[in-house]
Amino acid sequence: MQIGQNIDRVSWFLRLVTFVLIVAVLRAAEDVLVPIAFAGLLAFLLSPLVVRMMRWGLPRALAIIVTVTVAFSVLGGIGWIVSAQVIRLVRELPNYEENIREKIVTLKNPRTPTVMTRMSGMVENLRREMKSTAPDQPVTTGSAGEVKPVPVEVKPSEPTPWEIASGIVKPILRPLGIAVIVIVFVVAMLFQREDLRDRFIRLVSAGQLNIATQAVDDAASRVSRYLGMQLIVNSLYGFPIGIGLYYIGIPNALLWGLLATLLRFIPFVGTWIAALFPVALSLAIDPGWHMFGYTIAVFVVMELISVYIIEVLLYGASTGISNLALLVAAVFWTWLWGPAGLVLSTPLTVCALVLGNYVPGMSVVSMLLGSDPVLDTPAQLYQRMLSMESEDMVDLATKYIGEHSLEAFYDDVFVPALLMAEQDRHSATLPEPRQAFIFQASRELIDELERQDEIGRLQNLGTDVGASTEPATMPVLPVVLGIPARDEADEVVAQMLAHLLRRRGITSAVSPLTATLHKASEDADRSKVELAFVSALPPSAVGAARHACYLLKQYSPSKPVLVGVWRHPASPDELKQRLQSSRPDGIVTTLQAAVEQIEARLHRTPVPAQPVAAHTAHSRPPMDDGTKPPLAPGN
Repeated sequence: MQIGQNIDRVSWFLRLVTFVLIVAVLRAAEDVLVPIAFAGLLAFLLSPLVVRMMRWGLPRALAIIVTVTVAFSVLGGIGWIVSAQVIRLVRELPNYEENIREKIVTLKNPRTPTVMTRMSGMVENLRREMKSTAPDQPVTTGSAGEVKPVPVEVKPSEPTPWEIASGIVKPILRPLGIAVIVIVFVVAMLFQREDLRDRFIRLVSAGQLNIATQAVDDAASRVSRYLGMQLIVNSLYGFPIGIGLYYIGIPNALLWGLLATLLRFIPFVGTWIAALFPVALSLAIDPGWHMFGYTIAVFVVMELISVYIIEVLLYGASTGISNLALLVAAVFWTWLWGPAGLVLSTPLTVCALVLGNYVPGMSVVSMLLGSDPVLDTPAQLYQRMLSMESEDMVDLATKYIGEHSLEAFYDDVFVPALLMAEQDRHSATLPEPRQAFIFQASRELIDELERQDEIGRLQNLGTDVGASTEPATMPVLPVVLGIPARDEADEVVAQMLAHLLRRRGITSAVSPLTATLHKASEDADRSKVELAFVSALPPSAVGAARHACYLLKQYSPSKPVLVGVWRHPASPDELKQRLQSSRPDGIVTTLQAAVEQIEARLHRTPVPAQPVAAHTAHSRPPMDDGTKPPLAPGN
């Protein structure tokens, strides 16, 4: 045990060291890796166009040249137009000086002085008084012979022409150099697309070409899907922006709409960068505040529509990354590579997620970044049980039933969750308070689901739902009687089966645990019960089920007994062999199969749901004394 823990610690330490080294390399090689990353992103975007042109009959080289030329011409043209508009705006600012000055004066000195304005004026006056010299304080002067120090002023030397030229040229040459590098890399990647893919697969496959190919295809599909869907979302955002700015009166409105479409590829901040230019124009050209308010309103309304309607309908989980992971990734890549990292954050994070899905050593990355639940639905329900959150249990059950069915929830979620609880209870790792809560909350959940059935039935019949939403009292003589084999978990599953039977119009009840197996068998014999079923949940279920079935057959040999050993790993033939000494009339492992067999044996046809209940969670006698029915022999 200690050796295994030490191995795990060393493994986690090595992973941490590897992560730190990777981050250090990414930070140190920023100047080289950023152009390559941008080139790879553009290659993802342009590859479909190249392939389409090649299918039209163009040679590969010509298709690549045409695609790259058109793409960078469009990007360069947009950049040139935006730069020209910015320069034009700066030149025309003196013409709008009066409008801007009036707005500044209005902001600094509102026409109607408010309480805050008066208070700020009072604070400013007091601050001036405290700085001024007190009238009764004598002004001290130096002695007559004291020599005052001569102030020394250091003036920088005049810059040389070379320094002036380098200061102007360097900020221009760096972006141009990066752009040239990106163009060269894009052309090279498009020419050697298949060769690069094959080399990458050979590098990371470790002999497993199938898995490596799936990883590459998955990454390409996710990135392409993200960029394509983001383009659609941004277009549905930018075009209405341009139309709205046109009717407001903002100059070059369609240009600002196109710019909003492009800048929205920058996560989180691109929208507001795009809004900066139209907002500045609205402040400059309008003497009042109406154009400014309308411009702000257009961007805010379109952002809300895009985030809460368009992205929900179209974007969804196209990347497979959770929203929180996207935010954290944006902060991380911005810290690592600045604004370029912010633009590349989502595609790079998608690639990291794909590696986590296919590389076993990086599975923790997939768990941290992915949007898929890391716990399956039964485990989620069991976690709600352990957290003692009954409302969350109801919410999870209602959501699952809405997407599937009540039978699927009981068989595929509720019973497996109770099975987890039973395994922990039998291994002495589940505290008593949690045990008590799990069984009580489980009964209450069944009652709540039955109450929702009643509400649905009343709504279908057009009856007033507010009149009564509590299940009616069970008739005294049920047709089907459930017998818990051993403990409370068996009783809870029996209540599930009774609920499913009552939904089909079959009156059923469950014998409480306070009644011994002998007493339950006698009641079944004396009553009008036509069929009894034994509920047994593993572990240690087969022996208890065999003992309960044996007693029922001893008291009522003529009545059929169905044994449910829920979700037992053994095969039906093996269960039949282990239970044959008690002579059961049927053996099932799922609630759905139990319902079908009971309906077949009673020769009944399902009828509209009329849920009724006998022994609800509120009417069961408490078991504070800890007494239990006689235990059956072990398996």
